[in-house]
Amino acid sequence: MRITKFPQSNFLIEEAESKILIDPGFLTFEKYTPNIFGKLKAVLITHQHADHLEVEALKYWQREHVPIFGNDDVAHTLAAKKIKVKKVGIDNELSIGSFKIRTIDIAHCRLLFCSGCRQTIIADSISLDKKCALHPNLQPQTVEGPPNTGYLINGTFFHPGDGISLSGLKVPNAAIPITGPTIDYSAAWTLAEALGAKIVIPMHYSHPKFPASPVEFSKMNKSKAVVVIASDGEYVNL
Repeated sequence: MRITKFPQSNFLIEEAESKILIDPGFLTFEKYTPNIFGKLKAVLITHQHADHLEVEALKYWQREHVPIFGNDDVAHTLAAKKIKVKKVGIDNELSIGSFKIRTIDIAHCRLLFCSGCRQTIIADSISLDKKCALHPNLQPQTVEGPPNTGYLINGTFFHPGDGISLSGLKVPNAAIPITGPTIDYSAAWTLAEALGAKIVIPMHYSHPKFPASPVEFSKMNKSKAVVVIASDGEYVNL
């Protein structure tokens, strides 16, 4: 199985001439166009945030008759954009081309909430020290994120979306988000160790408002895992 990393949390996965794409967000399409991925069997979306789904790209794949999969929240969000989504539930088994895919409910990392604005702090309004840019003297609270679905591919590779805490699943290879509103390197390693991952691919560090270094993340490795740092467009064979 070949895993090719693209910006943020976007991965192209290939097996026996079948291709699926996970979380093609807007950061991907600052550098690439949808047609570079070739003929896809499916697009999988973990949750509704724009850095994990880009509406115009999804409209392109819909025109190409590529099925788009996501949870109820993703389906509701995209219905307003006239994009049809095949809904996935918790612990579903999907058979797509050469892939056996299991859907796993994993809570999105908690988001930051500004008591001054009375709303969740979005990327456009967050400071580099993870406070509201309009109310830098207020310590943000945390609130739940949107529903988030992880995907286990052929039993060997797990993509948790923006999930950062999970028990009961062991998998040899995993992509791990290393930064976010409430994600840091320590939390990322806690997830990797809970999964028992032998190969860890850092992701979710392309957004300029959430700078992070996969090299620095790898230096905190206290497990026996191998950290594979892939540049955009670079692939790993698993």
